[in-house]
Amino acid sequence: MINFTEIDSDGEVWESFARDFLEELGFYIESAPDRGADGGKDLLITEQLQGQLNKYKFRWLVSCKHYATSKKSVSEKDEINIQERIDGFSADGFIGFYSTLPSSGLNSRLTQLKENGKIKDFRFFDAKLIENHLVRIGYSKLLLRYLPESYKKIKPKHFIFNEYLPIKCDHCGKDLIENHHEENYDGIVCNAKIIHDDKPTEVIAVYYACKGDCDKHFENYYWIKYKAITEWQDISDLAIPLFYLKWIMGTFNELESGRRTYTNEAFNKKKEITLALSQIVMREMTEKERERVMDLNLLPDYI
Repeated sequence: MINFTEIDSDGEVWESFARDFLEELGFYIESAPDRGADGGKDLLITEQLQGQLNKYKFRWLVSCKHYATSKKSVSEKDEINIQERIDGFSADGFIGFYSTLPSSGLNSRLTQLKENGKIKDFRFFDAKLIENHLVRIGYSKLLLRYLPESYKKIKPKHFIFNEYLPIKCDHCGKDLIENHHEENYDGIVCNAKIIHDDKPTEVIAVYYACKGDCDKHFENYYWIKYKAITEWQDISDLAIPLFYLKWIMGTFNELESGRRTYTNEAFNKKKEITLALSQIVMREMTEKERERVMDLNLLPDYI
């Protein structure tokens, strides 16, 4: 899905990417990458851990290896003198930040060091875990900066409201936009409507559902209880900017003409999904634009 070979193979940009990625995760960058001999250290980062009575710092030594072009795993031969390096920088644990995978031998070596009390902990950020964060958790700025071609293909979610707004199936609870980039066409947004002879069509409910059994559950429910029929749109289609605009304008036109009305609950759901869909339709705001929005305090008015 993400082509890490977009990042130059000399490793310098990969180290900068690791720094920015880990900073997005909330780590404090104690020692950033720089040119020259690093004594086996690419980064030193710290985090605050919460104990029963107090908080304490945990320092990680981060080793960055970028083998995406060769596709070879990172072995214990690539990570020599791990314990000495950790001790030399007074670190507590080790993080391998790799564009491929760690070898079983390297994993065994670090497991042994931890079990023998030589290091407190270790973690690997391998290609799949990094990809998962970039695609599903919303780090679209990093994708755009370091992996622009992958960004174009993936269409990542954007944190327009500073937090992720899911669209969950109202029956089973599955997040219907978590994997929107895969274009599975398995999630829908539906209107349950009553058609009247002498007054406008009334939308009594808006719901989100997986195609199949979940949708059938609501279709049967609204027909049996209200004699309401349902209409739907694929969420994967609504992620296409032109379809998204057409869908919004269609709602405006129906309201303006008086052909259709919404209950308060249904209209609130319509607003909810309009906001949530914007995360996968709109572009990322620049920092300057985000500051301008916050200065004008616009977000609460829209929500």
